[in-house]
Amino acid sequence: MGVIVGSLLLYFQPTIAQNNKNTDMKKEKEIIRGIDHVGITVPDIEAATKFFEEAFHAETLYDVQPKNQEPMNGSEVEKQLGLPKGSKIVHMRLLQIGESITMELFKIENADQDNAASLNDFGLQHLAIYVDDMSKATKLFTAAGGELLSEPHSLANMENQPGNSGVYGKAPWGTLIELITYPGGLKDKSITRWTPKVQENIKYSDATQIVKMTMFLKRNPEISHDEFVKHHIEIHGPLFQQIPEAQSHVIRYIQTHPLKEQTDVLETNSYDGTAELWFDSLDGLETVLTSNFYKDRVFPDEKTFLDHDNTLIIIGYQDVILGGDFEKIEAKPLDTKVESKLTAITTLKYSTENSEEKILEVLMELKTQVVTEKGCISFSLSQADNKFIIYEVFKSRKDLEIHKSQPYAKSFEEKLNNMNISSEVQILETIN
Repeated sequence: MGVIVGSLLLYFQPTIAQNNKNTDMKKEKEIIRGIDHVGITVPDIEAATKFFEEAFHAETLYDVQPKNQEPMNGSEVEKQLGLPKGSKIVHMRLLQIGESITMELFKIENADQDNAASLNDFGLQHLAIYVDDMSKATKLFTAAGGELLSEPHSLANMENQPGNSGVYGKAPWGTLIELITYPGGLKDKSITRWTPKVQENIKYSDATQIVKMTMFLKRNPEISHDEFVKHHIEIHGPLFQQIPEAQSHVIRYIQTHPLKEQTDVLETNSYDGTAELWFDSLDGLETVLTSNFYKDRVFPDEKTFLDHDNTLIIIGYQDVILGGDFEKIEAKPLDTKVESKLTAITTLKYSTENSEEKILEVLMELKTQVVTEKGCISFSLSQADNKFIIYEVFKSRKDLEIHKSQPYAKSFEEKLNNMNISSEVQILETIN
């Protein structure tokens, strides 16, 4: 009997193995969703756009790389996209014909262009495949004989959202293929493009956590506060936007400056404003702040209007208590008349005689009560040296004043006084 069973197992073993292989292939097919777009390099994007509009009623969705921005170039771009050394992408545009996949037009300079299947040549040059799991998809790609040109990287400009990434590779015969995923969508939610429906059973293994940098700014004592604000908004902000690496790694940048009109319910301190920047990752932050453009152009400009020694910088991961993540909030026109949100920044200074554990206990007790207020958008807490910094955002001035009138807010102030902890509060109005 044992011999018969053993023979049957040997007979059925190839079938069992084939069934297991089919099951594995079916699971793998669940993460491969279809062709996302095709890329075409052309000598003139405006002329090419006119042709596709007239011939096929194509619609321009957006410029991936606007022609009035700094070109995409450098060793990192060359590695990621397989471009020849010294070449630069000066213009990229996404078109859509009907309800089909999209076309991405490229204009590339400083590169020899011929009939070879490379990104800088005229004609069809790559296929882009949308995937649900970048980590698994790249393993399948290389296991099948494909060669990745780089590690998966963040997408740029309009497509630079949390969880979005892409990577170029070559098939065994040399065809350029891009793997792309953008579960975070586009920055402009009013734009629609073909995107597979989200599969609820898929766990995205390579989504990265956003890193936020908050700067509490002090002006150069040689200039006035009004001069600082003007320079910050009109000169430094646009200059920062020109950093080539910022297009790939900075998700959002907001400046906030103090209200001219003060409130009686809070005592404010002398910060001249804040700058908040969201980066796609810690590596992305380091890439931007060590870039040549930042070191040669942006940092020297900071010295003209900032007091670096007295500017406080906090880098960390954001925990949203109320209101949801910012990228889920629909953009509103700049001329929409809405009441500005107010941010209360409270800096608590304590000595070594104070118990950090006791202070944290009081702060967490306050937090559990504040986040229940209807007018409170968010409450976050940071620590730097011998300081705790409370960052509260309210829907309006009225909501801030309601907050200050709460019994637990007054009790909190009394507890700070009893522990001999000094506090400074600044009220800021969000302008963007």
